[in-house]
Amino acid sequence: MTALGRRRKGALEKLRGKLEALHFDGKGGFDGDTDNIKLAHLIDEALGFPAPDGSPDTVAGKAADYRRAATLADEVRSGVSAVATAGLPNTWVGEAGSKASEVTKAAARSAERMSETFGTAARELVRLAEGIGTAQSKHGFGLDALRAARNMLPEGDNAFFANAEDAKRARKAALDGIGYLESGVEAAEEAGKRAERELDKLASEARSGRLDTRHLSDADRVVLTDAAAHGGDPDENEILTNRDLERSGVRLNSLSAHDRAAYDKLLDGAKSPQERAYLVKALAAGYPMSRIQDFAHKIHPYGDKPAWLQKHLTPIVTRSDDSRREGDQSNKVTFDGQMWDQEGPTCVALSTVTMHAQSDPLYALELTTGGHPGDPDYDNGEAFEERLRDEETRVYDRRAEGQVGMVPRESEMIADDEIGAHTGADYDTHFLKSKEARADVLPQVRDAVNSGQPVPVGVDGSYKGGHQMMIIGEEGGRLQIYNPWGFTTWVTEDDFVNGTMAGASNYKYTTPAEVHLPRTE
Repeated sequence: MTALGRRRKGALEKLRGKLEALHFDGKGGFDGDTDNIKLAHLIDEALGFPAPDGSPDTVAGKAADYRRAATLADEVRSGVSAVATAGLPNTWVGEAGSKASEVTKAAARSAERMSETFGTAARELVRLAEGIGTAQSKHGFGLDALRAARNMLPEGDNAFFANAEDAKRARKAALDGIGYLESGVEAAEEAGKRAERELDKLASEARSGRLDTRHLSDADRVVLTDAAAHGGDPDENEILTNRDLERSGVRLNSLSAHDRAAYDKLLDGAKSPQERAYLVKALAAGYPMSRIQDFAHKIHPYGDKPAWLQKHLTPIVTRSDDSRREGDQSNKVTFDGQMWDQEGPTCVALSTVTMHAQSDPLYALELTTGGHPGDPDYDNGEAFEERLRDEETRVYDRRAEGQVGMVPRESEMIADDEIGAHTGADYDTHFLKSKEARADVLPQVRDAVNSGQPVPVGVDGSYKGGHQMMIIGEEGGRLQIYNPWGFTTWVTEDDFVNGTMAGASNYKYTTPAEVHLPRTE
């Protein structure tokens, strides 16, 4: 519930408590009763309670606009898809033909997603309009009951002389009215919460405009933002996060003419949209051109092998049906048979190492191949396991002297150095001492993961023998969790708020105690 909703709910609970505290034990009539005056004033106060905000008709009108936009986008999709599936003119050959094919296919998928997005927005706005209407109707029922309650008492200060039975009936009607007002607040909160979550998610998925640079064409942007890691739904596994798109655009605009020419040569020579996307991700991660050229040289032999690129450069593939629970190992995060999992009390270290690799393809390649892709002495599961343990130890050795786990401030600093250094954002710790605090921080968590920035979360006080995991995604009221025990899963946002996240680990670690959020600029 939002802060405004809690305030309104709290005000109604106070009114209810004051009404219930009144007593009408045979008093009233000619002798009068001061509680009658209190009752009348409380009813008048309740009658002034603000109605839920919003205009259902206006919101429904916006929904209709989005439905029309969805229809138009679908018509565009149909036309572009026809070009993509019919083939290109014979005069478009070689590399140019390949790139033209990539553009038409990506444009068709972009138009399809646009139609789906507009359609989803229309449905969510219809639900919001209905929710506002329901909330306002309940509020109206509450006012009707309160007016009826007030009419059971004499007007003005003459309420002092109401008999006890009339006062009791008036209070019962007033309490019924308060109940309707409370239902109105709850309905408005539920409608607003869903709309905020779903519409924010849709807004975060508008991607190509985030790659703001004069050095790439619109066609380039469409193809790059469409490129996805192999092995899952493309819409859930774009190689370039929103944060990557923004940072790479800034860096492209700041390259020297010499570096720009060298970078253009790498992009032009890439064998696939996925290879180009990883080169852009390397730029977003902040590396100098010499390091990017070395990286490009190492991955180029595999540039047309999306499965190889994903395996070596993107540890985690998101699947919306992940539902792993204790004892179910179906959603393990592995490389060549070896799990990305902690060994010992190293949850902060290993979860950070994995997220570093997820954000930084050069680091991921070093872990998976030791800098020697394709060499069987280096590019194998056992060698990866040894390198992973070395990195786990390196990060873990930064722990506080004498502590078994990491104190929050150290976890924050490690997130800054290992993740934020390559996403461009420092982390701040937010302690979650109550259900309300967890509800309040949830929108910021959503914003962070939707931009592609993982959120470390300590459960049951990770600095006192608890556990740290990473929130890495959100969808439909659920949060995707990477647990450094070597798997990913989904929990509901209600589980996060209510402290019932056992499904992400086990019964020992259920309540989020703090999160480290990337600082907004």
